[in-house]
Amino acid sequence: MGNDDEGNTPSAGKMTGGQVAREIRRVVTGVNPEGKSIVLSDGSPPRSITLELVGGSRMTDLWHLGSQPQSPADGGDLDRNANLVPPTGGIHWRVNIMPPDSAAPADVNPSELMAELNEKLPDWLDHFDLSRPGMHRTDTIDFGIVLSGEIWLELDEGEVHLQAGDCVVQRGTMHAWRNRSDRPCVMSFVLIEAGRKGAA
Repeated sequence: MGNDDEGNTPSAGKMTGGQVAREIRRVVTGVNPEGKSIVLSDGSPPRSITLELVGGSRMTDLWHLGSQPQSPADGGDLDRNANLVPPTGGIHWRVNIMPPDSAAPADVNPSELMAELNEKLPDWLDHFDLSRPGMHRTDTIDFGIVLSGEIWLELDEGEVHLQAGDCVVQRGTMHAWRNRSDRPCVMSFVLIEAGRKGAA
């Protein structure tokens, strides 16, 4: 597990424009040996990454299922940074804090950016159209909700302005998230792996 110096904990941090991201609290329930429902854990999720070279975008992993669950007790935390896309039959649940587009450094070294992405999200670049910055597509069905702030969902044709409370069902299409506001946008996503028929 990471530490504050590595930027791998989900502790609150200062964002662009003086905005402060609230620390994420996660409560996990379970069953004790007597069959009674209990709280197994209550606190910060252990895995989080911050992409410094894209303005401080932060992704906190809340829960993972590596395959189709066979029991409500299945799933948990990973001992490493998760890929962008869950494994076959798997599910990722995460919270993303997306800073304003204006927070991204204007003089980023492309090689350094690629190195950061490969280190923190190993499969990230496999899903991006490098000719159109930010545009990407994953073989997943994504359920997203805007928790705070606002964001623009850009598609091949057109875009949608989303605000707190708005929900998105993203069905494996090419898209990008653009934060044209002056404060961070917080979104929660559940990504369900849905490999395309006939895909290798």
